[in-house]
Amino acid sequence: MRIRVRLALIVGLLSLLVVPLGYRAVLAAEEKTPADLTRELEEMPVLTGEEWQTLQPDTKVAFIWGVGHVVTIEENVVQRHPELKRPDFTAKLAEGLRGVPMSTIIQAVDAYYRNNPDDLDMPVLRVVWRQLVKPKLKTGIADRPLATSQQ
Repeated sequence: MRIRVRLALIVGLLSLLVVPLGYRAVLAAEEKTPADLTRELEEMPVLTGEEWQTLQPDTKVAFIWGVGHVVTIEENVVQRHPELKRPDFTAKLAEGLRGVPMSTIIQAVDAYYRNNPDDLDMPVLRVVWRQLVKPKLKTGIADRPLATSQQ
């Protein structure tokens, strides 16, 4: 039952993110062909700094909260099915963000884009990885050594 409640929360929270992005897509629809719109609707949009800067604070919280719930669900599944445990992206995200408040994550992402305006095309999760997660890890995804360059 707890998983159903969490899934409902994830869907609800992600809808807070999707609605503003969908609204922006509708506004831009006049400039695009039907084929372009169909292709966009079939793909999961990647949230970048361009969109992040336009989001309201509550929507930023909803996005980070949704990511956190996905990580939590993955951890719960692994607890029930230990054979699924592996050092994948989700596990490393959980390791690197453990104990970090959502407000700290949001402030770090805001600061990164503010200080790096040339990186506005960079996905938000890559910023979270580089700024918050990677510095706390001993090994990377699949327990590979962390490269000195940014992943």
